[in-house]
Amino acid sequence: MSSESLHSSLLCLLAAVVAAPLVASAAVWLGISAKSPRTPAVAAMIVSLLASLAMTYLWNLDSGEAIEFGDQLGGGSFVCIDGITVVLMPYVSLVQFAILLVAPNRFLDTSATVRILLAVAATFATFSTAHPLALVVLWIATALPTWISTRNTPGGQSAARVFAIAILPAIVCLAVGTLLMVADPPWAAGSGPMGASGGWLVAVAVLIRKGIVPFHSWYPALFSGAPLSSALSATMPQVGSYTAVRLLIGHADGVATELVVLSQLALVTAVYGGALALVQRDLRGLIGTLAMSQSAMVLAGLAGTLPMELNGAFCVWISSGLALTGIGLVAWALESRAGPLSIQTPQGRFRDSPALACFFLLFGLATIGLPGTLSFVADDLIVSGSLDEQLHAGLLVIAATVLSGVAVMRGWFMIFGGPAAVDGPRHLILPRERIAMTVVLATLFVLGLFPAPLVGLLERAAEQLLATP
Repeated sequence: MSSESLHSSLLCLLAAVVAAPLVASAAVWLGISAKSPRTPAVAAMIVSLLASLAMTYLWNLDSGEAIEFGDQLGGGSFVCIDGITVVLMPYVSLVQFAILLVAPNRFLDTSATVRILLAVAATFATFSTAHPLALVVLWIATALPTWISTRNTPGGQSAARVFAIAILPAIVCLAVGTLLMVADPPWAAGSGPMGASGGWLVAVAVLIRKGIVPFHSWYPALFSGAPLSSALSATMPQVGSYTAVRLLIGHADGVATELVVLSQLALVTAVYGGALALVQRDLRGLIGTLAMSQSAMVLAGLAGTLPMELNGAFCVWISSGLALTGIGLVAWALESRAGPLSIQTPQGRFRDSPALACFFLLFGLATIGLPGTLSFVADDLIVSGSLDEQLHAGLLVIAATVLSGVAVMRGWFMIFGGPAAVDGPRHLILPRERIAMTVVLATLFVLGLFPAPLVGLLERAAEQLLATP
């Protein structure tokens, strides 16, 4: 296959990835599948997953260089396909496939399903561009469905207000900062104070969108008040991390100073989130603080000057996202049966839901480096890279992992341990729940047992970003 035809095929596949959820949302909105909005939504995610995997395969056949289409502005093209894109597309497709398959029926009415699909399409579009102004518009497009879904949830008005208070300033900072960076590009040698100011505003926007201390309160609030589909869809793709990759890496002097500062705050947040997870009173609070901690570790690794560190951050991005999605899906399945779950006293749910207990334990261990899973590889890469560069960074990553591990085990024992009523109800796991959780868990183990293709792909992407031969 010639290079030109390969690039055309990649562009067509990318269009299919983005268009599939848009077509499905239109079908759901028009009432074509009014009785079961889940069916076209899941079908769209399968199409996007297959198309994105084909993108990954074709991109590997090429030289491995970034493929760009459309106008360029501020160092980034309107359509950019590189190693990050071809990894994140299948990842987002798989996460959304699992969410839509597990979601209880009452959370998948017509309007909710349309919002989920539109948010997914906006996320795909975000991960396919490096254009600064396009990123600003897509930040709004990815945040708006989350806010609407949270506001429309009974009891979710407070969480929606907290989310809006956090995200609106972040979008303003990103917009102003991006305009300043375009006017005085830090990608070019000799950039002045205007570009530096823009970089700091973008850094603040990423800080807020990632839930980094001191702007972390919206993370657990969203998990507590929003539908878990909205909370997971808003946090697991990590749009803030992607923005940092596109706008704060590749400056004339390498990694931006702003990103180095963010990484130090992210390390503190990772440890703080792990500590907060230890004292949560309910299952949703536990998931929210764990997500905050794991998300911060990704940002901490993005400031690395070695491809190994960036590779570790990308692997943590994928592994923690899949594992936390799995925990969230188990929590959602339990809530659909028993309502909100406290972790202050043992709930004795093992007899009621033994399969969900097994999935919770495996996903929980997968967040903290269970051997055989991708997180084991990711933790090794990021800790090795951090210890090579900064001793305190490696120690903080280890501390965050230990705290998160203790929190996960505490949550498991409180939810599933303790006495159970002998005549209590038995809630068998539904086939669609079993399929979704098995697929996500199998992906974690397959990528952990055979990590070479993924690690090699991400290594090339990291070398390109850092301009390292």
